Amino acid sequence: MLKPSTLKTVSYIALVCCVLGVILAILVALVEPDFRAYLSIISWALLIYSSWLATRLSTYDLYDEDRKELGYCVYGILVLFVLYLSVNISLGIIAAVYVTVRLHNQKRGLQAWMEEQAAAAAAVVAVETVSTDSPVIAVEDNNKPAEN
Repeated sequence: MLKPSTLKTVSYIALVCCVLGVILAILVALVEPDFRAYLSIISWALLIYSSWLATRLSTYDLYDEDRKELGYCVYGILVLFVLYLSVNISLGIIAAVYVTVRLHNQKRGLQAWMEEQAAAAAAVVAVETVSTDSPVIAVEDNNKPAEN
């Protein structure tokens, strides 16, 4: 259910569903200009960004708990899409903001952790380079017999 390849595929499906959702919301807003319709466009736009974040996060090597959190968000996006299609319920901006903030924070946290790991690895490489590239100090052997 939450294998990386499955999660990547489902996140792309969620991205396509969100694009369809925003197109439908725009069509509804054109036919019936209402504040609710415009709010639905904004929420679907946020969900498109969430789906894009999910596709980016699915390419990372995640721990099981992070992958599970990502999976819940992606499946939540799909549930919102099905509810929007079946009963025209746009649970809207609250759910979209929640999912977007959650995925954005997860991506930002993973990027910060990866930058720290890269900096630590670079520091280790720099220390190894300095220790192996340091000049060899020639020490004279005073016990040699003097040459005349």
